[in-house]
Amino acid sequence: MKISINPAGFEAEHLSALNRSFGNWGEAGRLRWCFARTSSPLPADVVVAELNGTAIAGTGISYRRLMTSSGRTMLAGIFTAAWSFPIKSARGAYMHVMAEATRRIAERGGAVALGFMPQNKSSGHQLLRAGAMAATTAYVSMSGRSHGERSSGLKPCLLTSALVEELFRRANKRAEGGLKFVYSDIDEFVDQFLERHHPVQVFVDATDGYFIFERLPQAMNLLAALPADRAAHPWRQHFAEAAQLATSQKCGLLAYASNEVVVSEAVAAGLVTKPGFMTVTIANPLALSAALTAPADEDAAASACLAMLRVLHVENGDRM
Repeated sequence: MKISINPAGFEAEHLSALNRSFGNWGEAGRLRWCFARTSSPLPADVVVAELNGTAIAGTGISYRRLMTSSGRTMLAGIFTAAWSFPIKSARGAYMHVMAEATRRIAERGGAVALGFMPQNKSSGHQLLRAGAMAATTAYVSMSGRSHGERSSGLKPCLLTSALVEELFRRANKRAEGGLKFVYSDIDEFVDQFLERHHPVQVFVDATDGYFIFERLPQAMNLLAALPADRAAHPWRQHFAEAAQLATSQKCGLLAYASNEVVVSEAVAAGLVTKPGFMTVTIANPLALSAALTAPADEDAAASACLAMLRVLHVENGDRM
């Protein structure tokens, strides 16, 4: 078995593998958006396992910055669109790919490797058996027919430069006191949240809270809910308003809940939650320790990392 990083000329085969593994994953434009953007902290990587010249497993790595409650930052690598063919010759290939991807993250200065997946995915359980830590998450959804005919209180916004700057500021202000994704400049934020493969729309509620949605063919994908300064972050109300908007648009709703509190709020809002988990593997203990409030040995760093993971604020726009 041969493990390669960024093999030349692999783009078409990578896209074919993703569509074979996930169904209708997407086309070349989505592949470029995921793996060819230049505004990210580091260019994405692709790790591939080959057997007798045939690709049998692989993953992308997207690089993002995380900020701790103390204001320190660390680089994280996110396993992005990992795949493995269900054939006997591919057995074990997935974990070889993940081990090499984790090594690559450490090589590029990353402290941790993150993975987001449903609980029923065997790949996630393989990571846990290999020593990854995990926290509870949920994929939140609503079909376009489940809430009847209701008008929405959200109003569409004209995306001016001033509004973009405000959205950027609020995105970096989220989850004060917790662990969160942050974006170093407005270009990085725009590429992640506003200039996506599918059209993006911004709406405002009655309290000047903003909602960023990506319009998918069959659903409104809630990328981020950004309340006004000093306003509470009532997730139940945010989910309810997003559901009303999706109903008024006669389509479904997709969102993400990254901790148990937000999951319970989605359920209270009447939405469907599919259990998931967020895994974290320590790629570089020294880099992780440097991001903590005080130097720590590897065991203490792991314990602190797990505690932070349980309060990590993630929305759909952060994950991919």
